[in-house]
Amino acid sequence: MSKMWKLAVLLCLFALVDVDAWGQAIFATLTGVVSDPSGSVISGAKVVLKETQSGSARETITNGEGYFTFASVPVGTYGMTVEAAGFQLYKADGITLGGGERRNVNVALAVGTASQTIEVNAEETAVATVDSGEKSFTLATKELQNFTQVGSNAAEYIKIVPGFAIQNGVQNKANYNGQTIGINANGDSGSQSPLNNAFSYNGLPTNSLDITADGAHVSDPGCNCDTPVNPNSDFVQEFKVLSSNFSAQEQKGPIVISSVTKSGGSAFHGSAFFSARNHALNANDWLNNNQTPVVQQPANSYYYPGFTFSGPVLIPGTNFNKDRKKLFFFTGFEYFHQVLDTGLLRAVVPTANEINGDFSPAELAKEGPKANQLNLNNWPAAWGTQVPQSVIDPNMQALMKLYPAPNATPTSQNPYNLVEAEIFNQNNRQWTTRVDYNISDNTKVFVRYNYQ
Repeated sequence: MSKMWKLAVLLCLFALVDVDAWGQAIFATLTGVVSDPSGSVISGAKVVLKETQSGSARETITNGEGYFTFASVPVGTYGMTVEAAGFQLYKADGITLGGGERRNVNVALAVGTASQTIEVNAEETAVATVDSGEKSFTLATKELQNFTQVGSNAAEYIKIVPGFAIQNGVQNKANYNGQTIGINANGDSGSQSPLNNAFSYNGLPTNSLDITADGAHVSDPGCNCDTPVNPNSDFVQEFKVLSSNFSAQEQKGPIVISSVTKSGGSAFHGSAFFSARNHALNANDWLNNNQTPVVQQPANSYYYPGFTFSGPVLIPGTNFNKDRKKLFFFTGFEYFHQVLDTGLLRAVVPTANEINGDFSPAELAKEGPKANQLNLNNWPAAWGTQVPQSVIDPNMQALMKLYPAPNATPTSQNPYNLVEAEIFNQNNRQWTTRVDYNISDNTKVFVRYNYQ
């Protein structure tokens, strides 16, 4: 074997090791022991785990201690059957497995024939094992669909996670409400994600919060910027917040948000959705009404149309994937048509006469009590309160004219001569696609691509 081939094989091995390292956080493990009515273990029992949506099945047999295990099981809902000679068929449906979970189902077979079946409620028999002290909060597809949110960013759900609270005090614009997807507006870190200190967890800032999608890191916790990948609640089947005592496979923190993208199944499914909000339905902000003159409600609006579509991959005219158990897809698209507002902006700006050199007491008063008024005693006596045109730099004067003109009368309660709220367009779009391929019962591959 040449050196180049050896190097290629070595790199592939490292890649496989790395995939296994981060992949465990999005896969589950199911274990159990099969026994007879007397409690004696049954070896050689056939155990089949079948994914409800796709029909993909995995099979194993119990060992000499009656023990079985299924490792690296994708997130989803499963049915399990257990059969052994001389015993009735055991059937359990509705086994829900989440990312990083390790669940246990012990099976007691009843004496009888294979034509007889024992059906059980899996939710009553499947329990999380106690080999982890992880403190986490998980939302599955049902909760993600039923819980009300302002926008489509699943990270908004941290607001209902125990231990999280709003920080940075009170302002007249929501610090983070999940409504806006994109780069922050006017330095307002709340317009994009909970990454940038919009929330605290048990008193700790969440600027070190990490977001992963299907095991891949999608954010830079040290960057006060746009979240590269939004965990869209319409596109994910599981949203999990890990707050403490999680394993070393989650190497960042102290808070980790993980999401798992939806996958396709043996049947075609689709959905369309549209979220709309317009400023016309909002009351004007109290602080806006308290200005002189009154600042009108900013004309912001949010229109989010989108769709999802999933199912088996079929090639017409061929028998490829005819049984619909090999190749599946999921795709989702959402457009964010956003007219954002800056919230109330207040400042002290120079007047037109001041730009032309007039610093009389009457003109300085127009700047209000918060202005950095000049000490005229240090000026040349010949100037008085008027700077001569001969000493005014026209270039600097031109730069000063870039300031907006005052539009308000300052008072002791509102010491600003510029009060306004601006709007601007910030549109965005997101497209997510996932493909799952069942190469065999023991080898399964998925690829997910997200564009935002």
